[in-house]
Amino acid sequence: MVEESNIDEFIGALRRAEVDEIETAEEKLKEELKRAESEYETELQGIENEIMEQVDTLTNNHNEELGENVDNFQQILSELEGAAYHWDEEFWQNFSPNTINEPAECHRIGILKINGHFNQLETLALIPIINGNNVILLSTFGSKVQMKQGFQSLILRLLITSPKNQIRLVIVDSSNEYDGIKNLFPNRTKDISRIESKFEKIIHHLFWVRKEFLKNGERTLIDVASELGHYPVPHYILAIADFPHTFSEKSIRQLMTIMQKGPACGIHTVMMVDYEEVPDLDLEGLDTNATVISHHDGRLIFGNMEIEEQSNEGSILDHSSCYLDLDQLPKSDLLQKLVAEIDDSVFEPMD
Repeated sequence: MVEESNIDEFIGALRRAEVDEIETAEEKLKEELKRAESEYETELQGIENEIMEQVDTLTNNHNEELGENVDNFQQILSELEGAAYHWDEEFWQNFSPNTINEPAECHRIGILKINGHFNQLETLALIPIINGNNVILLSTFGSKVQMKQGFQSLILRLLITSPKNQIRLVIVDSSNEYDGIKNLFPNRTKDISRIESKFEKIIHHLFWVRKEFLKNGERTLIDVASELGHYPVPHYILAIADFPHTFSEKSIRQLMTIMQKGPACGIHTVMMVDYEEVPDLDLEGLDTNATVISHHDGRLIFGNMEIEEQSNEGSILDHSSCYLDLDQLPKSDLLQKLVAEIDDSVFEPMD
């Protein structure tokens, strides 16, 4: 009996010791868990503070850069004035061509939109035409209306924002449509020569400019103007509304010469290409000195996708996130006012 009692006491002592050990372990575990939670909260708070500091730094840097970009943007607008302002801006209400002293370095054609991860960036789409560029608009059935409006708007902007006697317009337009380029200037155009004849005069003019002014190492009329302080001859805008309709093989060859050699001599081609009529058109020779605007996947973009996908696979410009909104013509009352204010010298036929 005594032995059984001793055994029971021993077992009881073991159980009490076990319970005490478990309780001690649980207390220790709770303390360690509490300490770990505290350390975790402290570390998490530190991470959150660091992230917030980084966010604040990035936000401040972004705001500073945005402020600088806005200032630069406003500076561009103030310098380019009518070459960059939207037709709906109040600027045009009191505008007079007589206030223009020199051709703008670039001209607005619309708005470029770039889709980012979180928002969309909108900026001016500017083209440096007078500085030595041509413009090709590759029109398709789905983009014809937008392209024609953008084409007409650009031609109007080039003419109305250029100084008197410093720009001439040569129109090639066989269309009878109401929105043809000829109908933008009713009773103002005077040259009714055939395409080949117009192109012969242009080619004669550009070779004369090369011989007369680009003979002392100057590469372009811009170089000459920087030395003289002015352009010695007017710039010519060759506005082609319906390429390749009514174009002969000869006139196409002439056009290639004009587009390759013309920009350096102050002859700038702005042309609408009916791309569906010429699916196998070889643009080599036409787009060398040209800004190309085309229609792809339901949107307008800078560049010809078929050409760039083959030759510029490593291009840093992701066309999938960019698209253009081309400008439209101004409202009727402003359009009539601006057209009436274009100097008659713009429409004088080339000698």
